[in-house]
Amino acid sequence: MKYVLFLFTVSLALAQTNRECLDCHDDFDLTVYEESVHEDMDCTECHSLPARHDEDSTLTVPRVNCGDCHEDARDEYETSVHRFYRDDADVPGASCVDCHGTHNILSYDDKNSTIYKLNIEKTCGNCHSKPEVLQKLGLRGEGPVGLYKGSVHARILHNDPDKDAPTCINCHDYHTILHQTDAGCLYNKRHLSSTCGQCHEKEQEAYQQSIHWQAINRGHMEAPTCNDCHGEHQIMAVTDSITGAVQLNFATQTCKNCHASAVMMKRFGLDPRRLESYERSYHGLAVLKGSPEAATCTSCHEVHAIKSSRDTTSSINTAHLEETCGQCHSDVSESFTRIVVHPLDQKERNPVAWFFRTLYLWLIFIVIGGMLSHNVIILLHYLADKRRQRKTGSLLVQRFQPFEVYQHMLLILSFSVLALTGFALRFPQAAWVELLVNLGMTETVRANLHRAAAVLMIIISLIQAWYLLFTPRGKREMKALKPTLRDIKDLWANIAFHLGLKNRKPDFDRFSYVEKAEYLALIWGIILMGLTGFILWFPEFFIYYLPVWTFETAEVIHYFEAWLATLAILVWHWFFVIFHPQVYPMNITWMDGKISEREMKEEHLLEYKRLKRLP
Repeated sequence: MKYVLFLFTVSLALAQTNRECLDCHDDFDLTVYEESVHEDMDCTECHSLPARHDEDSTLTVPRVNCGDCHEDARDEYETSVHRFYRDDADVPGASCVDCHGTHNILSYDDKNSTIYKLNIEKTCGNCHSKPEVLQKLGLRGEGPVGLYKGSVHARILHNDPDKDAPTCINCHDYHTILHQTDAGCLYNKRHLSSTCGQCHEKEQEAYQQSIHWQAINRGHMEAPTCNDCHGEHQIMAVTDSITGAVQLNFATQTCKNCHASAVMMKRFGLDPRRLESYERSYHGLAVLKGSPEAATCTSCHEVHAIKSSRDTTSSINTAHLEETCGQCHSDVSESFTRIVVHPLDQKERNPVAWFFRTLYLWLIFIVIGGMLSHNVIILLHYLADKRRQRKTGSLLVQRFQPFEVYQHMLLILSFSVLALTGFALRFPQAAWVELLVNLGMTETVRANLHRAAAVLMIIISLIQAWYLLFTPRGKREMKALKPTLRDIKDLWANIAFHLGLKNRKPDFDRFSYVEKAEYLALIWGIILMGLTGFILWFPEFFIYYLPVWTFETAEVIHYFEAWLATLAILVWHWFFVIFHPQVYPMNITWMDGKISEREMKEEHLLEYKRLKRLP
């Protein structure tokens, strides 16, 4: 009896026509279906129904099984990562309909098909551009599809589809999309060159002669293959400036990623200093200066067929060096090829050159040091002579009190230490910083000195603030430092005089606009540097009271305010106290606070008249 019921049920299902299905499923677009590759098939050939059903039926319609017809594709799909993740509750893997559609399935060569070559990136991007999918794959940013859109492959594909530039499926396959660790994966380290070689046959053949390919075959998966140099999805043309494969980027970027790594080079018994020595060579310096004709790594080692120097077919084997060097140099001899391109260990390799290098280092130290000592002695003589002349030549006026002089000296000391130790932290690889380290000023020592100098400057500033606000002389100084409209007029009059537009320069009071600007900048700088410095010094404390963005902002302000203050000292302050023709070699008022009567008349005439009660 059960067999009769089964045959009856099947016959009912088979008897149901497409038109009968549409009696209920009237939202279905029959036109779309009739234009698909399945146009000649009945609904029931895919949707196997256990019985004729109606709206009130509780029967579950089974999932369409494309594999009933597409057995080969099903078998391939069953091994793929898409099938592996298909039942994932968080981010389910793709099934047939995600890539091919449902009732609108078209042939792969139909321009409206989801799997047409110009539409593949969009189809894959429906999943592989979603943040949750990228997160599942451990990726950040715009993802592989977004990167592919900016690649040379995508550009060629869309500009000239007939060239059949690769899309996702050319590298990842159609249905057998495997995990990269799978031995059969097309973009596994062992297979990637063959995958790229589908289009780049000559490059593949050359690469598989290289020492890099040999290393991969020996199981060294850290050795480079195609994507290590060219990138993965955002592969650029060698003429594009951002690609790692551009000639001028090879020595400083692409090859450096591996060959400057001490850990990796030690693994292979190579010297990681080779790249550094190259950058100091004639070739390396020419590359860094942007010369398009300078020799880079690939100029000598070739691009893909990179071989050991012990290989008799290598371009850097002694048997071929004349030919290799001859690509750029004419009349190359055997002696010429013995010039070391990556010079290291000079003392053992070339004791003559090492001798002259050492000789010149000592000559520079002795000769330039002697010249410097000679000139410092002369400078000190003229400074002392200037002090003697000022004492005997005219009356001296006490412009600043000893307390103010000492305060200024401590300010000079703290600022100098802050600038030296601060910039050393920012530029730890600079030669002058290495010299400090050799003298014992390690980063720990510099950090402690920096903070000690900061505390000293803050103490000086607080004392100065108390002095200006609460002492009679300080209040007078505060009033004299106050900016006025006259300062703007004096600025214009002074510039006009030095441009030859006026016959005399303006008369200044106790503080000119130059000194007022300096002092206001000093106050501004100390407040900013103090606040940001404490935030950076004690981040654990301030995190309870300040938003997170404050800390990076404080670092930016602290760094650039340091540059502003240092450059202002060098360009503005030093000019007026050292390099100004009227005060050279130095204004020595900072030593004792005194100024000659002649200098007082020239620089602060209004104050001089007030002190002398002159009209």
